[in-house]
Amino acid sequence: MLSPLPVEPFDRRVEVLVAVVDSPEETGLSTQLLEGRGWPVRPWVPGDGEADVLGSGRRGLLVEVRLYGARFRAVQAAVSEIEGLARRHQAGMWVTDAVLIEHELSVDRRTVRHAYRGRPEPESGSAGRPGLRSRLFAWRTLFGLVTSVRIIKQGGRQSEGEVAERLARGAFTRRPYDPGVLRLRTPLGLEGRSPEDPPAESPWPAALLLSAYFLAAVTCGYTAAVAENLLALVPILIACTLVWPVGLKLFPHRESRPLSVPLAVGSLFVGALVAIGMQVPGIVASTPSVDTVVWAAASVVLIPLVSYGLRYAFVHSWFSRNANWAVPALVPALGLTLPWFGGLMHAVYLRRAFGLPSEAVPVSVYWSYAASLKPVGVAALCVVVVLALAGWARHFHFTQVRGMERVGLALMTLFVVGMTLLTGLAVAEIGASRARAAAASGRTPAPYYGVQGALVCVKPLSKDIAVFNGPLASTRPLLTFGPSNDRIWLWDPQRGKPLSVRLEDVVVTEKTSQACG
Repeated sequence: MLSPLPVEPFDRRVEVLVAVVDSPEETGLSTQLLEGRGWPVRPWVPGDGEADVLGSGRRGLLVEVRLYGARFRAVQAAVSEIEGLARRHQAGMWVTDAVLIEHELSVDRRTVRHAYRGRPEPESGSAGRPGLRSRLFAWRTLFGLVTSVRIIKQGGRQSEGEVAERLARGAFTRRPYDPGVLRLRTPLGLEGRSPEDPPAESPWPAALLLSAYFLAAVTCGYTAAVAENLLALVPILIACTLVWPVGLKLFPHRESRPLSVPLAVGSLFVGALVAIGMQVPGIVASTPSVDTVVWAAASVVLIPLVSYGLRYAFVHSWFSRNANWAVPALVPALGLTLPWFGGLMHAVYLRRAFGLPSEAVPVSVYWSYAASLKPVGVAALCVVVVLALAGWARHFHFTQVRGMERVGLALMTLFVVGMTLLTGLAVAEIGASRARAAAASGRTPAPYYGVQGALVCVKPLSKDIAVFNGPLASTRPLLTFGPSNDRIWLWDPQRGKPLSVRLEDVVVTEKTSQACG
């Protein structure tokens, strides 16, 4: 018995009519190639007058191409997939027709009824009014805070009594339904449309009007916050007039619903927007600069786009299928690579700026990790942007080449390594130039990931001492990064040369003036 084909994740279906050479060998090869991709294949039966549609010597196959991605360019992607498959394997098949299979599932115009266990006899207070518990239960029912034990969806707008009568007779699932115990309710916005109703209007005018209401409420809050004395009451009164229209737009009134519901909903939303508007003056006053606002706005716009792009790039991909071993394999690799790269940055910093060897300044391994994080972070950010673009390209079917994930993984690895090296060396070069300029002008250089220089005065204890790359200047400050074992390395800003002496031959003191001695 043949095992069923694996069902790959998909969200688009394109039905393609493929013409193949009318021979058992070509038909079998084409069917095997198409089904090997997980696409269902069935023979095409011509209708009346369609016998010559494919041409002589051709047989038709109906293929359901299943794609992951957007609706845009889905048909082009399906056609290119089949044609590319035929070219690679020299199969005698040609695309004749391709159509996107769609069903209107996102818009449901049926009436939805929820059955719940109601109160058999509502309590009554004084003057025949419902009691507190009955009113609380009515509010719970209104907002859907009751347990639904049954859901019925039907076209049109049948009354709740008609639906309850049909359920009591055992309609639909034939399950028992007791109208004395169960009640029906229609959630907000789930009233269906009958065939006699006019066509549904576009939601854009209502959305624009609601947005205008919201903007007006925020503006009223801002005006009330900056106004003085009794003038603050004017925008508050204007905001109060927005409560009723906002409530009607968010919670339309029905006969079975009290008028207090849209009033309460409108008050809640308008009050929250007015409170937000009152906070705007403080936020604007605390804004440090226009650049910060621009960067924040760009981040707000780009972060969702990048996040969705990463999702499209990783979901149902080689990485998502192999993440269980790929991610743990990165941990020891980074643990060994990052300190080495941080040490390389320290060596470039000391060598390029001051001509000192890396062993002249001992640095903790933790600072080596810290030094490597910035270039790695920059490279990772670049990779994230590239992957997001690739994810969007994949989502819109611009990349359909099989095996590209393996090639892309190798290219991305080279890209990460190259970007990290270039960024790290550039950061070390910039830090070295700034440190050299500061020392030459008589200022203490800024610290660089655990490497802290200091201007000192060095006095030899005797005239005949061994000085590497001498002579030793004792009348002007020299730069040092601390002792290394039994020696101390120095840098002469005037000569631009590194020096080295034994600690037992000199006296090192902190610089207190522009000159020493």
